[in-house]
Amino acid sequence: MTVQSDKILTHVMEVAADVFGVPLSQVAPGSSPDTVEAWDSISHLNLMLAVEQSTGVRIEPEAMAELTSITKIAEAVRARLP
Repeated sequence: MTVQSDKILTHVMEVAADVFGVPLSQVAPGSSPDTVEAWDSISHLNLMLAVEQSTGVRIEPEAMAELTSITKIAEAVRARLP
């Protein structure tokens, strides 16, 4: 994992903590709707929109449904960065 990808992963974790209203310590790379109580369909959409706004990347709505962990979201952002 590169320094850039560490920054992306950390950033996605920070955005998720903010969106879900939980401390950063409760969000890990493997966090998913199964492990974060506040992660429901509405908060998932809010997370995806917040990640798009904060990173400047566009994630297709069809892809959003597949991004079911912090790691998968970070990988999607990384793949879409110039």
